[in-house]
Amino acid sequence: TGNDILDVILTEKSLLCEQNRITFTCVARGEDLSFMDDMDIYSLFGNALSNAFENVSRIEDSDRRCISLNVRAENDVLSIHIENFYDGEIAFEGDLPVTSKSKDYHGFGVKSMDYIAKKYNGYMSISTQDGIFSLDFVFPLSERKPAAEQPTS
Repeated sequence: TGNDILDVILTEKSLLCEQNRITFTCVARGEDLSFMDDMDIYSLFGNALSNAFENVSRIEDSDRRCISLNVRAENDVLSIHIENFYDGEIAFEGDLPVTSKSKDYHGFGVKSMDYIAKKYNGYMSISTQDGIFSLDFVFPLSERKPAAEQPTS
């Protein structure tokens, strides 16, 4: 992808998906993530893809065992879109899904991803529709340009 940290995560998750008969598709230009700290990239993508894997691995229908990742920069905005199928109901508290895991770690991964989005003046949104879970991040890139490239007033 052009980003060593993202490459490690994608390799790990691709192998995990392959071993569990999950289709994983990815289109990403890793160099577009150069404004982010390596640990934030690892945490953001690691949490997002782990959550997607956890949901998809419970699905019996092999045609619905799919995860898609798209990382794209356009017009000074970086967008990250991850979607996967899910079965059952997903409950929300505010804008965030409620985890079924131990209450001691209630929603830590999702809250961590939301924190990372805000850290870089971006935002995270989650939606569910027709059995598809969508996780989106949007980050402004114009603020990341060197001062010489910034428009003058």
